[in-house]
Amino acid sequence: MLKQLLIILFSEVSNAYFTDDFNTWLTEVYGSDVQTTLNRADLGPMGSFGGKQYRNQMLTKDPIVFVHGVSNTAGEQPLIGAIFRASGYDWSELYATTYANGAEGNPMQWAKYTMNCKYVKQVRGLIVAVRLYTGRAVDIIAYSLGVPVARKAILGGLCVDTKENLGSPLTNSIDTFVGIAGPNHGVMLKFGFASVPACVFNLIPICNENTGLFSGICPLESSFLKDINSVVGYEGKNIFTIYSKDDQLVGYNICGKITSQITGQHGEKVYDKKDHNETFRDSLPVQLQMILHHIVIKV
Repeated sequence: MLKQLLIILFSEVSNAYFTDDFNTWLTEVYGSDVQTTLNRADLGPMGSFGGKQYRNQMLTKDPIVFVHGVSNTAGEQPLIGAIFRASGYDWSELYATTYANGAEGNPMQWAKYTMNCKYVKQVRGLIVAVRLYTGRAVDIIAYSLGVPVARKAILGGLCVDTKENLGSPLTNSIDTFVGIAGPNHGVMLKFGFASVPACVFNLIPICNENTGLFSGICPLESSFLKDINSVVGYEGKNIFTIYSKDDQLVGYNICGKITSQITGQHGEKVYDKKDHNETFRDSLPVQLQMILHHIVIKV
């Protein structure tokens, strides 16, 4: 029965966009430019999802904003929505937008991306919009590069690249923040038993010293990473992380810091032998309990 339900929900999610009601509300409140930026209709069903069926629809749970990983899109991981829908969530309580443009058919596209102000503003815009649209506190589930991007979106302040002022922290609007396999202190690639700092040199955009993951020359970090790690406890009322000691992409320990931990967090789920993708995929029940009950379960 559950398998059949997930198949149905898989189809639902993979064909999801913002609902007509949410798109109409975005246009009425923020204008067509913001609606277009958040909806990402240019990416088709991969661009976004979420929204009420009608304006007065009542939510029973705090809405979740999902922030995807580097070179992913909002609609590329339909199992997320399926699991949460099967656990009682409605589409009016699940939201995502695509910052950047996904992999674009290039397996190395991730190396070209940075954590620039445009992406941060887009994620922040969705968080604020969902808060106002639903009238409820927002939960955040962020994965991989989406973790530092979401943290900056919540932190606000000046963008490190453009110096635009994003405004005050959104802390009071966030109930629970879950950061999964996030490179909060950079990345340490793993090859067998050896680990190598991936962003010691500023040779590709993702490793640049301003909006990239530059790290590994202890204790130096990029301006972006220093910024998001300079304040403690702003991510929300409840802060959790999920990561693996065997993550081959983000790594584990960089310059004496566990890169996927967040200072001030209230709990964590640590795996010993899961890779980067498995850490996200296999932790869905853990994510759900962190969001709903603020606990860390054993699975």
